[in-house]
Amino acid sequence: MTGTNVYAAKKALFDGLAALTAPGQPLEGIQVAYAFPGDVELECVYGGGVRFVHDDETAERWVVTGEVALISVYIRVNRKEPRAVAAADTRCAAIFGQIVSVLRSYPSLGGGMTVTGVTQGQGDYDQPQDETVSVLGVQVRVESQITYGAGG
Repeated sequence: MTGTNVYAAKKALFDGLAALTAPGQPLEGIQVAYAFPGDVELECVYGGGVRFVHDDETAERWVVTGEVALISVYIRVNRKEPRAVAAADTRCAAIFGQIVSVLRSYPSLGGGMTVTGVTQGQGDYDQPQDETVSVLGVQVRVESQITYGAGG
């Protein structure tokens, strides 16, 4: 028994996204990592923090609990040109669109965990020297159940 599925959901989500980087797949050529990789390529999708809430799904507490996990996903685009914020933002949105399309078509992460949408997002940018960096951060919602068993 585990007290939360949030880290299993994050791992399954990023394992699935990493599989989409193979030739001919929607994220081909994009770096995907469970956490910020440090050595970031021009286009990168990586995981951040997590949050979750629990709600008892039976009259008896501590038997079956529904979990809603929120997993931070960051999309980072670096363009090697100055003042290209609109282009970098547009590419972030396009990558996000590809991710959403796949998650809508294949919401199951296995182990009873299901992607049920995106709850919120926020974008920002930086313009160091002769380049432009845009980052779009979103919260992916994953639902599952935790079963503690009778008598907890």
